[in-house]
Amino acid sequence: MSEVRTRFAPSPTGYLHVGGARTALFNYLYARAQGGKFILRIEDTDQERSTEESYHQVLDSLKWLHLSWDEGPEVGGAYGPYRQSERLEIYAKYAEELLAQKKAYRCFCTAEELETKKAQREAMGLPPVYDGKCRNLSEEEIQKKISQAMGYTIRFRCPSGEIVVDDIVQGQVRFDTSLIGDFIIVKSDGFPSYNYAVVVDDHLMKISHVIRGVGHLSNTPRQIMIYNAFGWPEPAWAHVSEIVGSDHKKLSKRHGATAITAFRDLGYQPKAFNNYMALLGWSPPDGKEFMTMATLESVFDVARCSKSPAMFDVFDLSKAQDVEFAKLNSHELEKFLFAKSKLNWLSNQHIRSTADDEYIREILPFVKAVAVVPADEMDANNQRLRSILLSLRVYLDYYQQIERYIGDFYTPFEIKNVDSSARQFMKEDFFLVVAETFSRLIDIDKESFTASQIKAKMEETGRVSGQKGKNLFMSLRIATTGKMEGLELPVYLELLGYDRVRERLKTTIALARKLRE
Repeated sequence: MSEVRTRFAPSPTGYLHVGGARTALFNYLYARAQGGKFILRIEDTDQERSTEESYHQVLDSLKWLHLSWDEGPEVGGAYGPYRQSERLEIYAKYAEELLAQKKAYRCFCTAEELETKKAQREAMGLPPVYDGKCRNLSEEEIQKKISQAMGYTIRFRCPSGEIVVDDIVQGQVRFDTSLIGDFIIVKSDGFPSYNYAVVVDDHLMKISHVIRGVGHLSNTPRQIMIYNAFGWPEPAWAHVSEIVGSDHKKLSKRHGATAITAFRDLGYQPKAFNNYMALLGWSPPDGKEFMTMATLESVFDVARCSKSPAMFDVFDLSKAQDVEFAKLNSHELEKFLFAKSKLNWLSNQHIRSTADDEYIREILPFVKAVAVVPADEMDANNQRLRSILLSLRVYLDYYQQIERYIGDFYTPFEIKNVDSSARQFMKEDFFLVVAETFSRLIDIDKESFTASQIKAKMEETGRVSGQKGKNLFMSLRIATTGKMEGLELPVYLELLGYDRVRERLKTTIALARKLRE
């Protein structure tokens, strides 16, 4: 069996979004699972829209996802160059071959003329295919038009009949070539069309499997015709399902399709995001969803991809009717995230399973951004900070969430910090009984102020005050945190420290008395 060679071939005309990133991931994983090669090729022949900024953004996104390519930009390889704009001579050579064999021809129709013909055919209910006006020009007519400096494109001479695509995911799909017509392979500016360049590149780069989104399925018959014209073998085709948003509509810039780097900026780990993307249209053989990259690289098989649309259930689109996600920064984006999405569940699992030192190293930049930890404590080896961060990680779905918690340990506790719902609870008669009882019972040596000792004092508070359940535990939480939810209380209070807890109790008890007046 020949070596498996897959490729990801983005156009540098914008950011890398989830659809493109998933395509890259599937190609990468299949190559790794088969012991093959993963190639990166940049399709930058759209001169008007391609930019260097986008090119570098695509590379940076792939690097963040740890999808390392075996051949391509910055790496090299035996089949370069790997940017289409540097391969124009190659495309010109093969176009000349097709012209010489009468499998392609020069078309001198202007853009205005073609647009008029297209509108006429559509008005008549006919498919908008080229009418073949220049198909049978004589060599004398061609040379005369060239001598008159008339611009031209090169069209592929589409054979009549049916093209059958044998697709690993979609099955057998048939196309009638009469509905395709003679299509352009070289544009008037000399740059190749997508369908032509991709065939030349995939053949010369020995690509064995073309894995891409189902939106490209309609391009495949054109590409197969070019393969046949050259007498080249086809690669294996695999067109994976489209990705839809939580409203079951195709992703768009106003619809949840945002830059992959936005998830990096929110503090998702690349391994978690890859795990989530792998499940968008693919199912693991053992049914387990939480997977490491090593596992994905060993078990991924494109044959297990589904035809059904995959739901990108990350954003609550009902709250963002006219929002263009691509333009939001990470803080703006956060308010539209589904709290219980599969991405967040997987991300939480990955954060929990991350080695302590790695976790601390990864989260520190996000802690620093909150700007509440003193400079002399902002260190990976600071034991108090480490203890706080290690205790908090079970509550994190992504690292930017640390700003919800870290301030509690480093900023002064004030009356105004007590939220309104907690204030209402503090008016109940039992609240002061519980708060004052707990305050007396923890009047112990600071050295004994540990989570286990605190838990024991909480239980004793219940016995002494005669309260239990919500009355007891909610009162204790509000009295010490000013909030009705949060971390496991004994652990949280130990991390706060004896002095801070005592001060908070005084503050909330005073406020509760005032509220009852």
